[in-house]
Amino acid sequence: MMKYIIIFTVVANTKEKISNMKKIIILFFGIVFGTNANAQISKAELIANGLTCSMCSNATYNQLKTIPFLDSIDTDVEHTKFILYFKPETTFDLKLIKSKVEDAGFSVGSLVLFMKFDNVAVENDFHYNVGDITYHFMDTKKQTLNNISQVKVIDNGFVSDKEYKKYLKLASKYPCYRAGKMENIKVLYHLKVI
Repeated sequence: MMKYIIIFTVVANTKEKISNMKKIIILFFGIVFGTNANAQISKAELIANGLTCSMCSNATYNQLKTIPFLDSIDTDVEHTKFILYFKPETTFDLKLIKSKVEDAGFSVGSLVLFMKFDNVAVENDFHYNVGDITYHFMDTKKQTLNNISQVKVIDNGFVSDKEYKKYLKLASKYPCYRAGKMENIKVLYHLKVI
């Protein structure tokens, strides 16, 4: 009988250790891979076109503050600029920012993202994947990005018409820029390091 008690105790302790080890492994992978990849963007500077007065700015601000992934917004009325602070570890949709500015009756003139990079070598036609989002670098000299870098979204609707036409001239090198999409890519943004 004593032999069976000892074996049961050893087996029970082993099962408990395995269970604890599984929990530790799951926790480890949850921390390493479960952190939202979108959280690498801490803030963005948005310039809205067409704002002529503080009421215009206020209308845009009121639209932007309804965006669930934004933590806070600072305004610079003189330069028609909004500083958008992203909530950490939340998913985001840059097209929603554009849509909210348009809902207020204006357009996006510029959207500059403050993105965190860790030794990422970029150059023209480089694709950088973060979760379901692909960032396609255009008009960018070869360089390695570290820490927080400023990148400008240069897709249609995120820059002025004049600037968009300038980048459209490069479309022969980057066919997905004209189309605004790529095969097998869920979300695509074209960026330029500034």
